[in-house]
Amino acid sequence: MAQRALFGLTFAGLLLALAEIGLRLAGVRPAYRVEDLGQWRVNGNLVNHATSGPRDGHAFVLSTNADGLRTKLPKARTPGVKRIALMGDSTVFGWGVDDGGTVADGVQAGLGPDVEVLNAGQPGYSTTMMSWFFGEVVKDYQPDLTLVFLPMHDTNLVLVSDREVLNGGATLFAKVRVGLAQDSRIYQAIRGLLFDYTDKAWLIPGQTANEPRVPRVSDVERTEAMDDMLATMAPWGGQLRVGFLPFKGDIEDGGGMHRPTREWAEGWAQAHSSPLVDVSACCAGQTGLVLADDPGHLTREGNLKAGAAIAGNLLH
Repeated sequence: MAQRALFGLTFAGLLLALAEIGLRLAGVRPAYRVEDLGQWRVNGNLVNHATSGPRDGHAFVLSTNADGLRTKLPKARTPGVKRIALMGDSTVFGWGVDDGGTVADGVQAGLGPDVEVLNAGQPGYSTTMMSWFFGEVVKDYQPDLTLVFLPMHDTNLVLVSDREVLNGGATLFAKVRVGLAQDSRIYQAIRGLLFDYTDKAWLIPGQTANEPRVPRVSDVERTEAMDDMLATMAPWGGQLRVGFLPFKGDIEDGGGMHRPTREWAEGWAQAHSSPLVDVSACCAGQTGLVLADDPGHLTREGNLKAGAAIAGNLLH
């Protein structure tokens, strides 16, 4: 009896292995792919590079330094000059606008020459990826103050969270889920038969998934990301704050957009005695601040006004 059971298990395993090989040869890709979720860095050493995104009806010009940052600041600090780093996703990066029209440019204009403002935003980033990027790149610029503007990306539902990509699953169930999503083509084939939205790498809040999905960044993982940043900047005494930038709903609808991470942000700020940098209501009711062909991003004027609001927040 035991021999039959062993034979059956061996045969089943062989069939699964053959199916996995066949699906790979057929070009079936795994359910989870890193490139789908914004875990990249903008190319370095771009000079007046014209680009546009899939939703944009216009091109814009950008330049980057060797680290892929939209800045001209060197890593070496200027004696006596304070340095502030802005971190976030494409809203901080300034997607859709030419050089000189980003939020960081607005902050710089508002604070004046006695402060250096570093644009460390990267398109598509979550808070976890910001923390990783801080440890990889931004720490070398040793900012006195780092402002992390929380992205909506954090609350997207994904198969593998960003922290799990970096560190692996924390529990046995998570390890199995991560392993299947990253490596098994059989799992990907079965998903198409059983689950909804299997063609989407992420789902926005409100979309219901009937398969095991997790937030791209949970509240616990966001706290861990911030703790990692605090530990990294501790040697030079850097400070860390979190905040919110305005979106289309804040500006054109005249009311505050719902932020799923607001409660977490308020709790974190209170626990660390760190003022919340919330400028989401800075430009309510004004016109011409949102890109017409890409309403997820602000115009040059919108970015500069949001940056001026940040500068005012820091000064007061």
